[in-house]
Amino acid sequence: MTQAKIVVGIDGSDCSDAALRWAEEYADATGARLELVTAWHWPTSYGVPIAYEGFDPEQDAQTTVEKAASSVSLAADRVQVKVAHGPAGPALVSASGHAALLVIGTRGHGSLAGTLIGSTSNYCVHHAHCPVVVVRDRPADAS
Repeated sequence: MTQAKIVVGIDGSDCSDAALRWAEEYADATGARLELVTAWHWPTSYGVPIAYEGFDPEQDAQTTVEKAASSVSLAADRVQVKVAHGPAGPALVSASGHAALLVIGTRGHGSLAGTLIGSTSNYCVHHAHCPVVVVRDRPADAS
């Protein structure tokens, strides 16, 4: 029997770290493996890609996802990384195709805005091929 796969959206933010911690605990409890996914694309201005000398968004994404993977305490054979080209929402939805669960983070903004989830989270909730867990990052002083 193959292990279930949990896909986790990684972008280096505190909210993606919170999602990774949640997914790691769940994977540890269920015996699942993790696939950490990040996406990259060239920044644009008025629809035209902007080139920054010395900046490689693909390498930056690779570094971000590898850093996240190095923080996971699961056995190395249970953790994979994937760097996808394109917007985050479609990349995560594509990765969810053979997953048991997709875990993503979202920033909580408090009050009325706090009832809403971000655009990537919203996209994934509506288009993923598996159940989605949205982990809301809370500030350290929140209870």
